[in-house]
Amino acid sequence: MGEKRITSKLIFLFMEKVGVKLESYKIKRLIDFSFIFVENLIVNLDKLHDTYFDYYSDIITNEINIAEITSDKQVLHIGSGSIPVTSIIIAKNTGAKVVGIDKNSDSIKKGKTCILKSNLSDKIQLFNMDAESFSVNKFDIIIISHGVKPIDIILTHIAKSMKESAKVIYRTSSTSSGEISEKDQFIGKIFNIDNIVAQKKNALLISILLKKKK
Repeated sequence: MGEKRITSKLIFLFMEKVGVKLESYKIKRLIDFSFIFVENLIVNLDKLHDTYFDYYSDIITNEINIAEITSDKQVLHIGSGSIPVTSIIIAKNTGAKVVGIDKNSDSIKKGKTCILKSNLSDKIQLFNMDAESFSVNKFDIIIISHGVKPIDIILTHIAKSMKESAKVIYRTSSTSSGEISEKDQFIGKIFNIDNIVAQKKNALLISILLKKKK
């Protein structure tokens, strides 16, 4: 357990201190791998969950603020993972009801255990579903985790089927100057880009607030 604790903390340190110095195209795959690796590494180590939640706390708080998430909102989180930290923090901090989906059935199974331990089963539901076809038209807020694929198909599906007033938060890697990278330029063709928040604690991660094109 000691080695696992050291390994996870080293990854967090790398993401926070070293990741910000690398170009997005060089680090993107490493970021994707790191998120999945850390979650699977610590999902059964309850004592490390607080560290993981602290790491994400500022990111999710920023997203709650820019999307104006309140208790009357219906929230969808795509790519909820083995530790559904986004769903848990949103439910705890806002009282909103959250649906989390992930195409990995094992992640959903582990995630449901986390929800039970957090005593939030009345606020959070998790489903093993594919985001490419999942119905999104009842949700007020849709959050897409970093590394969800195929992102172009998923975002196009959301843009076509989301309700007019819905807001989308897309987590992705920026350029070293904090701008939208070349690989994500296509989103401006299918959404209105409303806001961009840099999440410097998490390498080059940015949260982009998107709204439906009129």
